[in-house]
Amino acid sequence: MLFQPLDAYNGLCLCSRSSDPRHGIKTTVKFIGLPLQIMNYAELLFTGVAEGLVLPGLLLITRDQIFEDTTLMESDDIILSQPSSGAESLCLGWKSALVNFFAQGTPELELPAVTALRELRAWSHKITRANSSGMEQAILASSSGLGHELLRIAHPQVDLEKKTPYMSLSFQRYRWKESLLGCLVGFVDLVVPPAIGISQVTKRNALEFLQLLSLHRMCPFRSNYASVFAFSSEKCFLVEAVRWMLPTMASKLSPESGAWISQASLSHLFRHICGFTPKELEALGLDEELLLVLILSAQLRLLRRKVSKDFHTRFRHEVHPSTGVCRLCYFEPEDSKCIRYWTVQSTPHTEIHGKVVTPYPTNDPDRLTPTLGLEKNADYVHLADLKLRKIASRPLVLARCQRDVTLLIEAGSPKKVLAGVSFNTFSAQDLQEMRCDASAAKEIRALKRGYQFQRFRWGQMHPIGSRKPCGGRPGDTYTGYAGMEVTDTEHIRLLFSHAADVERMVAAVAPLHPDVTRELRDLSAEVNSLGGIGATAYYCWNFVALQHVDHDATWTISLQTCKEARQDEFNFVLMDLGCYVETRENSLWWFHGSQTHGTVVPRLSSMSSNKNLSQGIAVTLPLASLQGARNQNQARDAYVPLAQRWNMN
Repeated sequence: MLFQPLDAYNGLCLCSRSSDPRHGIKTTVKFIGLPLQIMNYAELLFTGVAEGLVLPGLLLITRDQIFEDTTLMESDDIILSQPSSGAESLCLGWKSALVNFFAQGTPELELPAVTALRELRAWSHKITRANSSGMEQAILASSSGLGHELLRIAHPQVDLEKKTPYMSLSFQRYRWKESLLGCLVGFVDLVVPPAIGISQVTKRNALEFLQLLSLHRMCPFRSNYASVFAFSSEKCFLVEAVRWMLPTMASKLSPESGAWISQASLSHLFRHICGFTPKELEALGLDEELLLVLILSAQLRLLRRKVSKDFHTRFRHEVHPSTGVCRLCYFEPEDSKCIRYWTVQSTPHTEIHGKVVTPYPTNDPDRLTPTLGLEKNADYVHLADLKLRKIASRPLVLARCQRDVTLLIEAGSPKKVLAGVSFNTFSAQDLQEMRCDASAAKEIRALKRGYQFQRFRWGQMHPIGSRKPCGGRPGDTYTGYAGMEVTDTEHIRLLFSHAADVERMVAAVAPLHPDVTRELRDLSAEVNSLGGIGATAYYCWNFVALQHVDHDATWTISLQTCKEARQDEFNFVLMDLGCYVETRENSLWWFHGSQTHGTVVPRLSSMSSNKNLSQGIAVTLPLASLQGARNQNQARDAYVPLAQRWNMN
């Protein structure tokens, strides 16, 4: 019997095997004297909590995103032949599976290709300085020819991924280029960024560029949803141009006719494209989807400029240019100013992680119960007992100055903003459009909660964007959430509507906390963006979150688009900052997910009423998603040096 850590739960278990039991292997386990035959350890811990043998705290570790499926990724323990004895034979088998699928692109041939990918991943993880030469020789052996096949699939031009409708779907799910190249990066010592042209271009060149995209049907909208935002910002255009536009054009055009494209200044080219009117674009005879993307991109860029200007004007209205103080409330007490500053001390409160904060006494018979029937182990905390400061709307201040903002600044660093709240943030028209977009988001499958939040599975959260690899799908990788696949022009319109929501929310924060906006826009060059923002949007309905922390790469911006619940329900706790937000319709707040936060949960009778008690949007980027995107970027960058190394240009 071995005493092993159960990493996924921060607990301990007695296990009759020495191998890692976390990957769903059927194992006989003895935990606190209780023998069980199980398929996974989540069942073990839930049983232990229910029977009082396991402390609830072991179950409610909040290391992971509340809204991510935290199932562990595929095992690296796939049984393979020894690289020294059967590597070439393995490579031949993998090549056969890949050739068959990518030649025909049918569902029945996809599974062997995914299996080959998984085995190749596990094999490539064993690359070391000592054995890399032998492994590389096996990949390049003329009898297997695997190296040529891998680079053929991973070529940046997009013809292969558009071969059949199912092939496009498969590339969207598995990101085949990046996934296969990711198995080969161990053979690359130095990656040189691609050279970007600097030659000025003309309007005529820009017209020709768009016509070439359309004529050769180059745009991979069906295989990569993020490509629809290629023209939404200069950062996005530079990324997508290098990623697939230029390589695909180079494969279609002769060196002479395509010479100007390889030398063109992409920034200059983008500015010319932005200068075209809808009528000029319509006159080019472009294919329907490209034309729609160009027109919607122009509208999104216009919206970005408009909302940025509007919010800058609103938050600078009647503000003295030198003092930065509003003239209308200059002589008012600090707590009555339209933009007030609260000094806070950021103090971690790990002791409250996983607890249920209520606006009513913890023994209230109408308290919200767990969805898994483990009520006796639920740890309730009355909000009043936490002694938090309440950030509430101030109608008189709003009427006087047309803004009501509270900024939480760090004690000892008055220029460092830790969080902020704005009430009555958007116009009635903008708010209504965002509610409509939220209804459309319900078409996307709701997120499965992580294991630590299964007890309170109230409400729904629907993601729009990309996610980290989170298990449940063999061969999984960083890719769009299920339902993000572009299937028609209506879906393209919906994606731009969601991007507009994100742009509005980011623009509202910009005049008050520019660092938040800067981070989110900069990240658009690294991840699958929503418009010009590097983040994912999460649309929520009656969603309840226990107190927790998230591991995010940037800030979280949240908006309450609708609230029909009682005023003391569905409020938002910022525990580490000693405050909570009394949320109202059209209230916006931002914070960093590393700070303990969560919902003030409603009453059971409220949740049983089937009303739209609370509806909102959260915008952020999980750190694991950023890392997944960076791994894919590193894999893409390995293509050219690999092709040069293997003489396959």
